[in-house]
Amino acid sequence: MATQCSRFSVILALVVLLIPPTLEAQALYDDSVVEAVIDVLEWLDGDDYTLMPEFGQWGLVFGWFSEGEQKDIDFTVTAGERYMIVGGGDNNVDDIDICIYDETGREVDCDTAIDNFPLVSFIAHSGGTWSASLIAYSLNSSTAYAGMALLHEY
Repeated sequence: MATQCSRFSVILALVVLLIPPTLEAQALYDDSVVEAVIDVLEWLDGDDYTLMPEFGQWGLVFGWFSEGEQKDIDFTVTAGERYMIVGGGDNNVDDIDICIYDETGREVDCDTAIDNFPLVSFIAHSGGTWSASLIAYSLNSSTAYAGMALLHEY
């Protein structure tokens, strides 16, 4: 599994490099983008979790953030199973957090540490469609690149 994830990490990093940045973000489009992607994907090299494909996606959310901006993804959980949501940001991110909400919208857990690599691990108390939010609380520039991966314990 680690070999497949490593290959996937390299392919995704190459795809990210080929996507042209917007004019506003062009000045920030450098090695830090690849670093943000690799920081998140390094979590996939473990033996306990697998990436959750959701709604035709690969269980990944990456993008450009302004300070205070939030990106969300919905995902399906099974009651009693363990999940982990991991994030990472480029060198323009001072603080990003991940919060998890159950099918009723109730906050289940949040990583609120002041850092650029949030992590939330939880056992689903009920099944259904939950959501994860990646929030850019503090940046040291006007925009930054960050993302998160949805992982399921197998």
